[in-house]
Amino acid sequence: MWAALAALLVLIASALPAIAQTKPDLPATDVAGEWQGQWTSPSDYLFTTALTLQVAPDGMASGTFVWVLKRSPLAEEQRKLGLAATEYMSGRFDPVASTLVVAGTRKDDPHDVIFMDRYRLIVSGNGRTMGGLSRNLGDWDGQLFLAR
Repeated sequence: MWAALAALLVLIASALPAIAQTKPDLPATDVAGEWQGQWTSPSDYLFTTALTLQVAPDGMASGTFVWVLKRSPLAEEQRKLGLAATEYMSGRFDPVASTLVVAGTRKDDPHDVIFMDRYRLIVSGNGRTMGGLSRNLGDWDGQLFLAR
């Protein structure tokens, strides 16, 4: 019986890699395209975002974040939950360091949902995720995580 149990465990263990399929890697040096994610702050804000990013051959980056306010700690901002705003940004992507450093340059924000920010992000080794910090009014404690 122990031999049968051991054989079953070996069979299950050998099948796990086939069950746990992963998405193929993307080039970490090619970050242009569409990203989805969220931004959080220690003061309990939550925004979801869609990033559209373009990167030129020289590393100059530009694009847009479309932010949607999902949670605010302020009572007077509860009426803004679900509202969106667009932040236009530019900066530089360093493919050797896998870093993206960008800053907001202007915004479309008729409901005063966002402020423009600065972002320092690192691209994962598989090119599927990117994350880092935002300046968040000077404290560098805003956290942004994106995936594609």
